[in-house]
Amino acid sequence: MAFRAHHHRDRRFPNGLGNCLVSVVLHDGCCFLTLTTETRAAGTVLLDTSVNFEVLVDEIYEAGILPERWPQVFDRLAEIADAEGSLIFAAAPGTPRWMSSEKIRERIDRWTKGPFAHNNPRAERLIPNTEPRFLTDLDRFTVEELDNESFYRDLLRPGGLGWCVGTSIRSPSGDMLVLSVEKAFAKGPVPRAIAEQFDQLRPHLARAAVLAGRLGFERARTAVATMEMIGLPAAALTQAGRVVATNPGFLASTATVSVGAQDQVQFSYPTANTLFLEALAKPVSLAKTGRSIPIAGTDKSPPLIAHVLPLRLAGLDVFAGAVSILFLTPITQQRSPGPELLQALFDLTPAEARITSLLIDGNSVDSISKMQSVSLNTVRTQLKSVFMKTGVDRQVDLVRLLGQPRVQLIPDRDA
Repeated sequence: MAFRAHHHRDRRFPNGLGNCLVSVVLHDGCCFLTLTTETRAAGTVLLDTSVNFEVLVDEIYEAGILPERWPQVFDRLAEIADAEGSLIFAAAPGTPRWMSSEKIRERIDRWTKGPFAHNNPRAERLIPNTEPRFLTDLDRFTVEELDNESFYRDLLRPGGLGWCVGTSIRSPSGDMLVLSVEKAFAKGPVPRAIAEQFDQLRPHLARAAVLAGRLGFERARTAVATMEMIGLPAAALTQAGRVVATNPGFLASTATVSVGAQDQVQFSYPTANTLFLEALAKPVSLAKTGRSIPIAGTDKSPPLIAHVLPLRLAGLDVFAGAVSILFLTPITQQRSPGPELLQALFDLTPAEARITSLLIDGNSVDSISKMQSVSLNTVRTQLKSVFMKTGVDRQVDLVRLLGQPRVQLIPDRDA
């Protein structure tokens, strides 16, 4: 039999250390007891002295600039709540974007690939919260409700989780970011006093998330500016097709592509618009093969190919949103994007960018080995690294992703 959680606040100790908060939850004959000593001045929560919060705040801001530091921050947050790990994810349509502590990565991966990725009770009750504070499960659910929720009963608890404390933060991209600290069910719920400690860190976490989002957009602008330097009209786009950065060449390039209302990219041909929106809506398949959309010319504009590529943001896409690059090339151009562009888009080394460019231009691995005066094994090793960074598995997929073959143009069906 399950009972509601009962909280009892004891009287202040004679030595003036503070209040003792006892949280008791009875569940199926088991008793979860948490004892938290709150040492506070009037109206102020004193942070747990076992955690160096000055160092933690520094680490939070470092993660805002260097996304690879977030897992370390997640581990520190988990220590405060005696939890298994932490994660941050974007509560937005499309492919889930998230990062987590290494310890819970596999469990979160199963979560985000299953039916609960976008449809679960936490999303309904905790994420819509606009209060600038951390909430626990028991702030929005009774124990009976948790027992009856399949999300908790069938996914979290069998995986060793079951309790959380989390908050929502609005990102620069407009997405709602959710930071959640995940605690083992066997350890009992997160005490409210711990949530209040996290509240002291929330402003720093929010600023770091905003900083990371801005850096993501800045990387997109840098990629677009790099394309301008080598003569490619380009724009950086969100998953919904909204422009976040363009270079002058894109705005002046052709009458068949434009930026319309609400900063949306628009093609003059409906068929091209459909293919473009399909490409943006499927970032996973886009990463594998890319999408090249041929556009017929007009009396005033030459025929061209619009290439849509995912922009690798090294973790910043969680904060900035999924970003793709749209760049335009004349239909007669047969060569690949130059090595400089490939480096900017996929974080390739100079050697990797050179062999990628040569491969897309039609050279064999053997020819590249001779042209670069390196062994076949070296070329294959470099290609393997390129495959990993570009998200493809084979040479033919790489050529499809970045090559510009002659293809049948999309006719103007409205003509």
